[in-house]
Amino acid sequence: MHALAPRPTQRQRLQQLLARPLRQAAQHTPSRRTLLTPSLDYKHIRDHAAQLEQNARARNVPSANPQRVGRLYDSFRSLTAQAQDLRAQLNTLSRQLSRGAATEPPSSSSSSLLREQAAATKRQVRALDAQLADVQREMQEEALRIPNWSHADVPPGCEPRVVREVGRLHLRDTAGFRDHLDVATGLGIVDLAAAARVAGSRFVFWRGAGALLELALVQWAVGRAMLAGFTPHVTPDMARASVVDACGFRPRPSATGAAAGEPSQIYRVAPEALDAPADDPLCLVATAEIPLVAMRQGQVVQVPERVAGLSHCFRAEAGARGRDTRGVYRLHQFTKVELVALTLPEHSDAELDRLVEFQAGLYADLGLTFRVLDMPMHELGASAYRKFDIEAWMPGRRAWGEVSSASNCTDFQARRLGIRVRTAAGLRFVHSLNATAVAVPRLVVAILESFQQPDGSVVVPEALRPWMLGLHVLRPVAK
Repeated sequence: MHALAPRPTQRQRLQQLLARPLRQAAQHTPSRRTLLTPSLDYKHIRDHAAQLEQNARARNVPSANPQRVGRLYDSFRSLTAQAQDLRAQLNTLSRQLSRGAATEPPSSSSSSLLREQAAATKRQVRALDAQLADVQREMQEEALRIPNWSHADVPPGCEPRVVREVGRLHLRDTAGFRDHLDVATGLGIVDLAAAARVAGSRFVFWRGAGALLELALVQWAVGRAMLAGFTPHVTPDMARASVVDACGFRPRPSATGAAAGEPSQIYRVAPEALDAPADDPLCLVATAEIPLVAMRQGQVVQVPERVAGLSHCFRAEAGARGRDTRGVYRLHQFTKVELVALTLPEHSDAELDRLVEFQAGLYADLGLTFRVLDMPMHELGASAYRKFDIEAWMPGRRAWGEVSSASNCTDFQARRLGIRVRTAAGLRFVHSLNATAVAVPRLVVAILESFQQPDGSVVVPEALRPWMLGLHVLRPVAK
């Protein structure tokens, strides 16, 4: 009998993860100035137009018009067939002219007639090509407005389904709890006034133990992600507009199809900045999901691929003044650790469950009270097939507050970015999934409000203490 090999230690597992070779593109890496060409299944849209329209209405996207895509697809096919016929006629005329040149003078009446016919046919081909380009462009624009399919179990309307609750803090009387801004101010760990002078409202300076708390959350989350098999990355904070759009981050159009139906949450950089092309300007990323998925654009990949990304996130949050804009709950810039997985289509449902269980494990280890929500139709972004949110109980706010989400985007992003996997059946588009590990400000709110003490101090969750330089309790600063 052979002795069983010893199980690798945690250090050895992390070393193995970091030693993985860089996965290179198997076929094509697009150039910096190449706009993305989506690989959309127009025939599928035409053949399922009624179901897609019903799905779009259920998701509150009334501007989507699959029926029009189907009509444009039929026009495109008809024009393509006409253009092919004309090109075949042009080839025949060219052969006749070549044969005639050997036996007749160029000035003969038959040669002149053939040349006139060839010139007229070329004009028709050019006109059809122009029509084809217009139809193709319109067909693509209309198709890109169609949201992803929805999982059969997604709740209808606007109300999520509570999957489970963990912890009991939400059952306690909230009368003695202060909100996070009062707690943070007493601890001296944030400086919103200085941030407002530097950058405007809804920015923050994390100060002293507040800075340590952000770094501790990041280090802890990245380490946990690595142990779960995710390769860590620190991503660019900018991405091309075409990449951002391909990942599904675009304003929800109005019912008339105008782009002004919903304000964009994406900051766009002036086109002349950083030598960006005018037709594809750079944007500040709203989440590391964007660069993590897009780094595989145009590639044939190996799956499953699991990556974690640390980035700043920039969001032009609109919201009216009130509870959600008080303190650090809703900011224009924040730090986040994001998880992304690429899988075979038949494995993506199980991968989503795995991501949600990973998230729940994180927040349970922090000692938070939280609930898992199966999000309804109206709350699914364009790319999500199914989405779970996790809300932590924030007793100072006397409300649940979202701290993370996890989505299965199926092949929505992969078709727009050209990410495929080679299988026995041939090349297939992968399924992409994303999940928040740590969104720093929201977790800080939950920690400060959940673990505050009557004297104004806050107990640091045990999971974060290795990165807090010996600080187990955050104490109020002297006034």
